[in-house]
Amino acid sequence: MRLRRLVRAALAAVCIMTATAVGLSAPAAAAPTDAAFDSATGALNVDRAAYLSKHDLVYNRPTTNPLHGLTVGNGRTGAMAWQNNGLTMQVSGVDTSQQTAFGAGLLNLSTTPALESGYSTYQQRLSLYDGTLTTTYDANRTVTVMGVPNSEVMGVHVEDSRSGVSAVTLDLGLWDVSQLGNSGDVPDLNTWKTVSTYADSTGAGISRGQSDPQNFGYTLAATVEGAAYSARVVDGRNVRLSITPSRSYTIWFTASTRLNAPSHDSVAEAKRALASAKSRGYSATLGDFRSWWHDFWGKSFVQYSGLSGDADYLENVYYLSTYMIAAGGYGTNPFHFINGVFRATRDQTKWSNAYWFWNQRDVYNSFLASNHVDLLAGFNRLYSRNSAALKAYTRTRYNVDGLWVPETMGWDGNARGTVNSDFTNNIWSTGTEAAYNMYLQYAYTNDSAYLRNTAYPFMRDVVKFYAAKLSYDSASGKYYVASSHAHETYWNVQNAITDLAAVRTLFPLAISASQSLGLDADLRPQWQRIVDNLIAYPSTADVYLPHTPPLAQTRNGENVAAEIIWPYDRTGIGYPDQQKAVNTFNARPFPYGNVWANDAVQAARLGLGDQAYQGMKTMLRKYQTYPNGMTDNTNGVFEYLGVHLAALNESLLQSYNDKIRVFPAAPSDSSFTGRFTLLAKGGFTVSSEREAGEVKYIGIKSLYGKSTRVVNPWGSQQLRVRDASSGATVLTTSATEFDLATAAGKVYVVERTAKPLSSYTSVRLTGSANQGEKALSGTTSTLGMARTPNPMVNNSQLTYDSNWHATSGRGYGDYNDDTHHSTTVNAVAQYTFTGTGVAYISERNGDMGPVDVYLDGAFQATVDLRVSGARQVQQTVWQRSGLTQGTHTIRIVNRSTSVGMVDALRITP
Repeated sequence: MRLRRLVRAALAAVCIMTATAVGLSAPAAAAPTDAAFDSATGALNVDRAAYLSKHDLVYNRPTTNPLHGLTVGNGRTGAMAWQNNGLTMQVSGVDTSQQTAFGAGLLNLSTTPALESGYSTYQQRLSLYDGTLTTTYDANRTVTVMGVPNSEVMGVHVEDSRSGVSAVTLDLGLWDVSQLGNSGDVPDLNTWKTVSTYADSTGAGISRGQSDPQNFGYTLAATVEGAAYSARVVDGRNVRLSITPSRSYTIWFTASTRLNAPSHDSVAEAKRALASAKSRGYSATLGDFRSWWHDFWGKSFVQYSGLSGDADYLENVYYLSTYMIAAGGYGTNPFHFINGVFRATRDQTKWSNAYWFWNQRDVYNSFLASNHVDLLAGFNRLYSRNSAALKAYTRTRYNVDGLWVPETMGWDGNARGTVNSDFTNNIWSTGTEAAYNMYLQYAYTNDSAYLRNTAYPFMRDVVKFYAAKLSYDSASGKYYVASSHAHETYWNVQNAITDLAAVRTLFPLAISASQSLGLDADLRPQWQRIVDNLIAYPSTADVYLPHTPPLAQTRNGENVAAEIIWPYDRTGIGYPDQQKAVNTFNARPFPYGNVWANDAVQAARLGLGDQAYQGMKTMLRKYQTYPNGMTDNTNGVFEYLGVHLAALNESLLQSYNDKIRVFPAAPSDSSFTGRFTLLAKGGFTVSSEREAGEVKYIGIKSLYGKSTRVVNPWGSQQLRVRDASSGATVLTTSATEFDLATAAGKVYVVERTAKPLSSYTSVRLTGSANQGEKALSGTTSTLGMARTPNPMVNNSQLTYDSNWHATSGRGYGDYNDDTHHSTTVNAVAQYTFTGTGVAYISERNGDMGPVDVYLDGAFQATVDLRVSGARQVQQTVWQRSGLTQGTHTIRIVNRSTSVGMVDALRITP
């Protein structure tokens, strides 16, 4: 039945493929007349300081909710900041513990009188361009959080010109760790429950994990520059610096790791690192920090704007997501898809025993196009450095001379999370994904030494694993997969499409690399024989299938058949099977089904610009629940942000098949404006602009002098390619695609003969600093906070026990089209708010029952949600007004096994 439903859905979808799937619509009759390309640099001319300031996150009122805290980091260490008796931050370091499973601790800066007392204006600003988090109270208090770039040291600089400040206190502390669970799969949990402290003339600190046999563990410590202080141990897990009040001072703090410290002594390293920062001084370090972020942003640029401001919101999320991942992406270990370096949940976490490749690829794969290959390189090192251990385990488990990569892998290459899970223990394809990423690192950087010494050996060993594991049918002469997992969703099936795509992706690359390197000539004939005789993908006439039918029981919500579109890169725009791929995409069984859903990336790959745009919006509507850009989802935190990056990049530029194609998936709306400078495969920085439906030009800077193929963005209109430095015409053509030979360092302009780049007025892109909250239409997603809060609180913002279930896309007319519900007696939902009134909004229906409402711990009423007749939505089922202005808590308790529900709350300020 499931197969027939897929086929019917695909047949119904055939007519959906529009002009955006195969190319751009006809140019508008009148297009804007400016262009921002700088022919000298081969990139767009952008005032990045001004442009990025429009994407700053701004809170115009303090947040007391740790989950809403703004994020600030320096590449290895990060903090989430909120207001609680001054400035409070949870500090995290990417290398502090295995898979960053545990937080580093809490930092609180308080003054007497309080920083947050007696002010009339307040603003907290995360400056993406500078990387800083600055909080301003009137004109006489400023707190700036910054750091030593790409290190384990950060700083809090205070300018406080108030008279009468009598005390300044800096507290470092840990929560109760006595009941800590082993979420990180650490070998000795007791050392993570053991906290030690120090306080001396150099500062104060707390440490744990000091006896970890894998050399993890850390010291969270602080010192002061610009003011006298004394240090003391408060108790077994808290230390304090008492600071003599000063108009200007800097608190330096670190989460120094044993892993990266000489002799694995994190206490000594903390003292050394803090002394170094203090010696360098705040002003010089702030300059270093800003320069580091400025250089980072200078490597690429995107503009994705219009559509009544919604595209601009997507662009804002793009830059914010880039910042958050980069702020923790330069450690010895990868930025974990749930933990990263930004959390406000203490040690509470999930899925932290390993790195899930499926989730990590979402976080990292966009950074090739955005010209931050060094970020992806950090992820690749997790696998390359463990290749010997992986090969050894492959021989033990499979008796194969090759390399199998576990889908869920610990920092040291251990496969415990994979082999002990029925979901993952028979997935083969992860090795190809890891090897392919290494090959792409070479393809984007032209680093032949990396290809020879790292990428190709890994590729070869993964190919050898597949060559040993594939079965051969002598009757048909075909190689096939007898039994493996089609990822986590279909178990122990024949011809998983992910494995067949893995072979078709990796084997030809390994053959080509072995030829160019002059290696393994004896292995190539077997590899080529497998490529030439591999069984076809399982499919019907209209759609690809996840494996040979009949379809197995569904175990997870992955759209496995669509994997051949991305990340395996086996089909897309212009391929013979493009229509079949579109049908497969439209028939996918789990549209936007989880926080890691990559549907929007696949839509872009197929040229479905409107679907890619709507898909990015859908993911934000479902998962971007907090005004800092983060989510309340517990299956993942950072995946949807990484997917957003990849989807937007792929909408603007594609080069995965060695063709440069600009604006392959732009929205069809004429108000859309797109501009970019991104990196293409082969080592080309590509720039282009599209406005009012018209592509103005393509600028190409060749980094390594390779040849490339370019798709004519104007169809069959005549174009010319011009050497930007000499002005000489390199070629003239009306072909829909053409080959371009380049010289290293040269800039080339691809322009219409009838409308060259010179016909546009040169312009520099700029912007104005954001000053408030932004909202995405049709959703409850916001970035930043207005001075007056939105009275509506979506159900996703409440706190629930484990007996509640979220549902979205209901289609009944609920606020934000989602609800939380429970059928468990005494299931609790609650929310703390500031105001004078609250209204509880829910559906009413025949299958629903009673709930009790409490306010500030006192019982208020039993509300019966049951009603006969038609379902009623967005009903105010209970409300209370006239409360004393201040903080209150509403608690909703389900009273029966009938459905209890929360749709939203409405708060009266």
